[in-house]
Amino acid sequence: MRKLGCEEAGPLLEAFEANELDGVTSLAVEEHLDACPLCQQRRRWNAEADASLRRLAETTPAVSSGLRARVLAIAQIERRVIPARFQYAALAMAAVIIALLAIASLWHFSTPDAMAFVENHISTLAKSEPVELRTSDAFEAEQWLRARLPFAPIVPRTPDYRLVGARLCEVNRARVAFLLYERDGNRVSCFVSADSQTRLRGFDATAANRVRLGTCDGKNVAAWDADHSGYLLVGDLPRESLVAFANHATRKIPQQPTGL
Repeated sequence: MRKLGCEEAGPLLEAFEANELDGVTSLAVEEHLDACPLCQQRRRWNAEADASLRRLAETTPAVSSGLRARVLAIAQIERRVIPARFQYAALAMAAVIIALLAIASLWHFSTPDAMAFVENHISTLAKSEPVELRTSDAFEAEQWLRARLPFAPIVPRTPDYRLVGARLCEVNRARVAFLLYERDGNRVSCFVSADSQTRLRGFDATAANRVRLGTCDGKNVAAWDADHSGYLLVGDLPRESLVAFANHATRKIPQQPTGL
């Protein structure tokens, strides 16, 4: 039986959960899931999303038959008393509102999600060697990254976290720098990009120092802008620890918008 890669198994996860695949394909997906932590995370993420939708549907009260009848009766009365020209104007306005809602929904769902960084964090830490350059020297990491990226990232310096190393990666179709830090046995990923990441979907709060905060798949995420670059942290540490990291790292770096 041919083994599947993540790019093949990922789109099949929903059909796998719904038992819509043939026997051979289903076994191939199951075998891939047993060996792939990233797709296991995606499977749990899909299950959490489905559960949230079910809870929303269960808690939404059903419309009673009496209320439905009264609404229909009012609509019939208004149809008789409202002049035709006003009916046409109302229909035109409703069409405009629907179009605006569709555009807003399209913009929302086309905006990149912070979950892509969380998935990269999980898959990278699952590797036997998560960094390409193993170093605790921030200056060495900067020089290595600047020789390979079209921008000049500044590696955050903080005494509470030890730099483990750096690598290059691609997130949301953009090349970014990946920096791995450790603190008391906890590993934190720091992504540095040429563009701001503070407008990603997935954030639900903003700290006083403009650090955006969110939680994706159980991982806390923090994003901020400094020195014309975007910084994003992913880890299991509390949000306040990530904010403290950002505060210390940017004390000597001017906080400036990236222009996006």
